[in-house]
Amino acid sequence: MMQPSGAEQSTPMRELPTRAISPGHVLVANWLAYATFYFPRLAFAASKLGLLADPSLSLTRSFLGVADASFLAVYAAGQFVSGTLAERIGPRRLVVLGLFSAGSAAGALALAPEPWFLLAIIVLQGAAQSTGWVAVCSDVARSTPVERRGTVFGLLSTSYAFGALAAPVFLGWIAYSLIGHWRAAPAASALLAVAVAALYGWWLAARQQLPVQPGQRRDSAGANPRQRVVRNPTVWMLSLADFLLKPVIYATVFWTPVLVRDALPQLTPTAATALAGLLGLAGLVGPVVAGTLSDRFFAARRLLPATLALFGCAVTLSLFPLAASTGHWWLVAIDLLALGVTLYAAESLVVGVAAAEAGGHDAAVTVGIVNGVGSVGGILGGLVPGLLTGTPLFLALAATTLVAWLLLLPLARRERVQSPASSLLR
Repeated sequence: MMQPSGAEQSTPMRELPTRAISPGHVLVANWLAYATFYFPRLAFAASKLGLLADPSLSLTRSFLGVADASFLAVYAAGQFVSGTLAERIGPRRLVVLGLFSAGSAAGALALAPEPWFLLAIIVLQGAAQSTGWVAVCSDVARSTPVERRGTVFGLLSTSYAFGALAAPVFLGWIAYSLIGHWRAAPAASALLAVAVAALYGWWLAARQQLPVQPGQRRDSAGANPRQRVVRNPTVWMLSLADFLLKPVIYATVFWTPVLVRDALPQLTPTAATALAGLLGLAGLVGPVVAGTLSDRFFAARRLLPATLALFGCAVTLSLFPLAASTGHWWLVAIDLLALGVTLYAAESLVVGVAAAEAGGHDAAVTVGIVNGVGSVGGILGGLVPGLLTGTPLFLALAATTLVAWLLLLPLARRERVQSPASSLLR
């Protein structure tokens, strides 16, 4: 079973102000907020074609690759800080701060006069983005009873699948069809992020939980939240599993159109990109299915369905080269759909509801550590497909997924059924 922190075994947490409003409102607000994070996050990606063609900057592909790697490194490091920051100032204030910061960085990107300035802005964007997932997970976990948490976190996890799908399309249309310049993409994302930050702050932040004051103890042991979390072995097993799973996430997000075209060279670039989009569409379904099943059929056990999803993900990765060897696009499409469902189902459970419940009172710190360690592995996901192709690449990704499955299997076997009375965050 996922072990609660020592704080939870001593003194129950005081009633939270989030009880005063509907948990459904909390979910909707945080879903909207995190989906919006993806617009300034992917503004750089949507701008790349225009950046490469802009004679005033004279950028190269290698420079853009360095910028992406810098973003991912800062994003990973920021997760560890954001967890503690959410505990100090409250998750809703952190969401507002993060969205305003992301919007400001995107606005500055639209004005970038020199390559060095652009790189500095990308680094700032990585820091701003690192606040989002930690904060929304912490807020939703606090307002949701344990017996519904799987379903609710599944719905919350569709926010990043939606953002990853919608942001490039919308920003690309704004930049290249409506305005006709790449700078319109980050400018539009900045306006959207600031507007949603203001809406979020008006809607929910007024009911912000008061942060723990200096000198106050949240439990009888008086331990620092980070100290409690780092002593929890379940947190590190989840972190290692996400470290192994994140490369699959980032490899598919960054490289799927190229991988599909490699597998089916007869397809046009447009057709390959459209076929690759099936992975993202399936990613909208996987978290909801996994979360609902964990609540209704697994009695709020999170790691058992997560291990099933991980095993399914390893199988579908292994079968992709076989599907590609037939030359049939529809077999590749089926494999991509299965991969999207299993991959995003496993990710949503591991870095979402399972991490939050493993942390208990310290959900923000725990999610920050799990997602932070995972994001370090995600850096490899952007690099490996440039070094391996075809069957070796997919077998390597399947192997890392299988190791993640083996890591979580003993925890899943020991995990006990949860009841409303045993809510870790109540």
